[in-house]
Amino acid sequence: MSFPEPSITVNVDVTNPGQFFACCGLLELADRLWPGAEGWFRQDDREFQVACAGTVRNLLEALVLQPPTPIERLECNGLEVAPIIAPLAFTFDSVSTSYLVLDAWTRIAVVRGVPQIISNPPWNFWSGNQTSMQIWSGLRRELITQLKRLTPDKLTDVFTQRLMQKGRFGFDPGPAWNALDAGFSPNEQGIEVESSPATELLAAIGLQRFRPVMNDNRDGFDYFTWHRPYSPPVAAAAMVGTIRDRWSTCYRDSVTTRGQYAALDFAYPFYSGETYG
Repeated sequence: MSFPEPSITVNVDVTNPGQFFACCGLLELADRLWPGAEGWFRQDDREFQVACAGTVRNLLEALVLQPPTPIERLECNGLEVAPIIAPLAFTFDSVSTSYLVLDAWTRIAVVRGVPQIISNPPWNFWSGNQTSMQIWSGLRRELITQLKRLTPDKLTDVFTQRLMQKGRFGFDPGPAWNALDAGFSPNEQGIEVESSPATELLAAIGLQRFRPVMNDNRDGFDYFTWHRPYSPPVAAAAMVGTIRDRWSTCYRDSVTTRGQYAALDFAYPFYSGETYG
């Protein structure tokens, strides 16, 4: 099988769930900007590649082109949404041809007989001191600043280009673990930690379509790498193990809590090596 020539290549640590879902978000956004994009992991799972009509800089510049609009009332049923978990509506180009709403961290539930919009564990790691809009806006500002100084050779390592910042969604486990081990949450305390704005923003986009297989308690999940060029809908099926190749590896992750705070752990390979027809 001949692969298309990738125009985007980024280095990735797939045991870091934030970076894995950022790869999913990178493919999702590439396909919305340049329809027909396909993405895949290299056989050793250390690189993610996308064949599309743009570059990683083009994609990141589109990501921060315009701020989103928080949705605080659902049009379909009129339910109000608390600002802390408000879905975010985006257009990723100046003519609004690409539209996306991020709401993976919310769900509709009946609480004491009343339909409500509540948080959707485990994807809401931030506290009442911040809102989804505030977090996105802060990360967006940092990425705009970062893009001004990142040279092309540094963009392949964009997931590890970290900056000191207070607001983060918490999909990348690396910055949070020291604080959690000490017994507090950096988001709750407003403490600056080193975070990758690209990882956080793209992971939020990736989780909108690429939902991993959760266990019954929703405190752990599995995800798979894939190694053939797939469009986002097909890649989302491969990510949950529906489609596998001989290099596919399942990674198992868990949600760890310290009191009332939670964070994603680093994942580990669970099993691999199933040939696909």
